Amino acid sequence: RMLYNAVRLDSSIRYMLFFFLYGFQIFVSAVAVLGFSGGGFAGWITAFATMEKNKVLGVLGILNSLAWCANCLIAVYLIMQIHKTYRSTGQSMEKASGEFAASAGSSRSFGQAVLRSL
Repeated sequence: RMLYNAVRLDSSIRYMLFFFLYGFQIFVSAVAVLGFSGGGFAGWITAFATMEKNKVLGVLGILNSLAWCANCLIAVYLIMQIHKTYRSTGQSMEKASGEFAASAGSSRSFGQAVLRSL
């Protein structure tokens, strides 16, 4: 939905928000691929540690790790394709910061929040 709104409104701010949130999702997927013990993900580290104790659970952990690897690789591929589209439409970081400054300056609630924080 965020990507749809960014394309429909031709908004650099929405693209940047999408890239930030999707980048965070890729980071979480990469952590899940590794699967640190006690982290809540059954990645490679957890799968091989479990393999010594229980072969069946180790194999399930490896299958889970492969699924997380596929998820992470597909997400990286998709964000690369979306970034290519983003750059081909003439969007840039400078345009996003300009849009943010213009929208923040025109927003009365944003201005009041800034004044309250001072």
